[in-house]
Amino acid sequence: MAKDKKEKKPGRLKRLISLFFWSIFITLIIIALVYVNFEFKRIKILNLSVEKDWKSFVAYMLQKVPALKDKVKYEYLDVGNAYAIQEKLIEERLNELELKSKQINSQLEELKKISSQIKDESKQLELEKEKFNAEKKAFEEEKKVFEDYKYRINKLAEWFASSTPAQIAVALSRDEVSIDLIVNALLILPSDTAAEIIQALAQINPTKAANVISKIGEVKSK
Repeated sequence: MAKDKKEKKPGRLKRLISLFFWSIFITLIIIALVYVNFEFKRIKILNLSVEKDWKSFVAYMLQKVPALKDKVKYEYLDVGNAYAIQEKLIEERLNELELKSKQINSQLEELKKISSQIKDESKQLELEKEKFNAEKKAFEEEKKVFEDYKYRINKLAEWFASSTPAQIAVALSRDEVSIDLIVNALLILPSDTAAEIIQALAQINPTKAANVISKIGEVKSK
């Protein structure tokens, strides 16, 4: 029994030592795989790709075989300094961004000019609008005055038509009645009625009658 126990102890110890070394071996393999993966990622950062270069690697290995050396054409591709390449690419990208930035700034300046021009034109339009409104208001006021004057002329003409020339002549001979008012009223009356009124006015105030006739001549000539 004691002998069997002594034989079991070395066998158990051997298995433990073997398990310990296998664990270390597997751990080292895992670490190696993780490290290789880490290096592959670093190579990708440098803009290189191991996966895409397997054909070159196979050609490189076959070139080492004497029988295949002359049949394999392999040329080593020198990628240069990866960091320098990345720096150059970054510099080119920065130059592109700077050029785009200048273009954008130029466009912004152009937009500012257009915006300023639109504001100036808007102010000018506002002034034109105010001027137009003022002219419109003045026109409406003049129109109102003209319509009022026209209404009074028509009423005066109606009075002329309903009165005798002698009665009208007495009223028209007064200084308060203007030549223009008399002329405008007579122009809308029939010619014979207007002539009778002028004749009656000439008997009372020949000078004023002459001025009325002269004014009527000026109006008709225009």
